[in-house]
Amino acid sequence: MPIVKSVIKGLKILEFIADSASPPTPVQIAKALGMNRTTVYHLSQTLESEGYVTKEKQTNAYLLGLKNLPLGGKALDSNKLRIESLPYLQGLNRKLEERVNLGILYDREVLFLAGIEKPSLPLMYSHFGKKAPAHCCSIGKIILAYLPEHEVERVINQKPLVRFTENTITDLSLFKRHLSEIRSQGYAIDNAEHISGEYCIATLIKGEEGRGIGAVSASADDLGKIKQHLDDLLETAEIISHLMGFRVR
Repeated sequence: MPIVKSVIKGLKILEFIADSASPPTPVQIAKALGMNRTTVYHLSQTLESEGYVTKEKQTNAYLLGLKNLPLGGKALDSNKLRIESLPYLQGLNRKLEERVNLGILYDREVLFLAGIEKPSLPLMYSHFGKKAPAHCCSIGKIILAYLPEHEVERVINQKPLVRFTENTITDLSLFKRHLSEIRSQGYAIDNAEHISGEYCIATLIKGEEGRGIGAVSASADDLGKIKQHLDDLLETAEIISHLMGFRVR
């Protein structure tokens, strides 16, 4: 299959802009991606001319353009897991009165497909497109726990066990034992491992072959409260799994 390198470079620039905490300049993009500055300048201008990025006048830094929104919306609207899950996420949200999330493992990170805020806040489906490290996020850990060991190794080799809080597990052997415990208990807990003071519990969604295809989670600043609703989380994941074609053999 022929590969057009300039297209790949343009997409990498687009992804870098999307993942940056603040709008990056062409110089910063070139340095981060190891690209020639002139190449970055020309590709960025092309993306800008087509509406995929916009440039801040004062800093010449780039932001994502509105042209990306219809693409993302179309991808979400055609995603069966998200479509089937939304009504049950909303029901779980009302029962727990806490934020609930739907996520998958994509490109070795957790990619959120949906999230519903607690009822005390305005109802919204948010977080879609946001990413999180798999090793310290409950959704990532429950999916990793059910993957073959060689696939877990591949994820960790690409995305090392970086420390985010004092609770983050960064020792590989300890992390593998932790995944074994998760597999035994059937759910994963983010014990303020990604963000201090934020806790999360996730349960696995299975597909037709019994393989983990995603997870549903609940998050709050009180771990005890969401642990009381573990059965509701397990039931929601089981229902969605059934809708996605999973059958107990």
